[in-house]
Amino acid sequence: MKKIMLLGLLAMLMLGAVVFAQDAEESPYTQEEIDASPYLTSVLARQDEEYDTTAFKKDGPYRIALAAQGTSNAWSALFDAHANWYVEELGTDVISELLYADATASADVQVPQVEDLLAQEPDALILVPMGAAALSAPVERAMAQGVPVILCASTVETDDFVTEVGTNLYGSGAYLAQWLVDELGGEGNVVMMTGIPGVSTSDIMQSGAEAVFAANPGITVLDTQPGQWSTAEGKTLMETWLSQYGDEIDGIWSGGAQMSQGIVSAYLDAGVEIPPIGGGEFANGFLRQAIENEISFAAWQYPNAMVKLCIDTAIQVLQGESVPRFIDFQDYIENTQNFDDSKVEEYFNSTWSDDVSGPILFPEEKLAELGFIVTE
Repeated sequence: MKKIMLLGLLAMLMLGAVVFAQDAEESPYTQEEIDASPYLTSVLARQDEEYDTTAFKKDGPYRIALAAQGTSNAWSALFDAHANWYVEELGTDVISELLYADATASADVQVPQVEDLLAQEPDALILVPMGAAALSAPVERAMAQGVPVILCASTVETDDFVTEVGTNLYGSGAYLAQWLVDELGGEGNVVMMTGIPGVSTSDIMQSGAEAVFAANPGITVLDTQPGQWSTAEGKTLMETWLSQYGDEIDGIWSGGAQMSQGIVSAYLDAGVEIPPIGGGEFANGFLRQAIENEISFAAWQYPNAMVKLCIDTAIQVLQGESVPRFIDFQDYIENTQNFDDSKVEEYFNSTWSDDVSGPILFPEEKLAELGFIVTE
């Protein structure tokens, strides 16, 4: 009997060791990285948490507030288009009213807007935070008011919300950087073009990339500057870098495909060979450039269509269904996973204009109405 018990104990220990080894193998982050990033710590913890939404359960139809980035670029315009289309599809017996605020990509604008939305007593708030710190207090006030908050596409510096719909931004930034390190064989000079400073989506991706570069001593970061998620500003910045560093630049990390399009345009105008770019997306203009110029790239995803998932989540909350505290759209929406130049032909759509970022979930006719279809 003792022998059997001993064998059983050994088997359990071996199984535990295997599980521990698998967990260690599956985690791409060091403990030092996790400790240094409150965002990463929060995301990893919330992946295993559920939120009991019983307190928010009520009968519909619902009045839902959407505090969005606003129509500052084509991505956000299609985000809003998806929201309006989906609410219309659901019908007024599900959502009676969508209260909307356009932050024009500014936290300063968005903070009072959220207060105005809350004064209208919505049943739920879907928030695209334009600043992690600035929007924390309004989020806490909403929750205290009994309005469940669903963060969509970005995060805040408080844990007092129901759930976040998005993806691991730190991991996305790190993925693009690691691809670039591998592409360069661990040695070379890179430049980093970030998005809008102060917006958590940009800042967190940047921190993930910087951790990877710091862990690879053969990589030198020549400069880090914001491209403001703008094709025009991305091009201007890349032109400056080309005049300053020229062919010293071996690779480029970009936090958004709008900027990547500007980067490519600057290289084409200069008549210089385009180096590997860690920073593509399912963005039709960039994919067209990549095909035409045989660009080596890695792409992450941040689909504007994720707002549909945010709306679905808000409805679930108001129906009293428990929801995960972190919802990764990659697990719910097709064609939103990371990819590279080997799949460029699969993602490019010749009928879409350069401004379209996919996937698009509403009908092609709607895209044509909005002026995003190429006409002969």
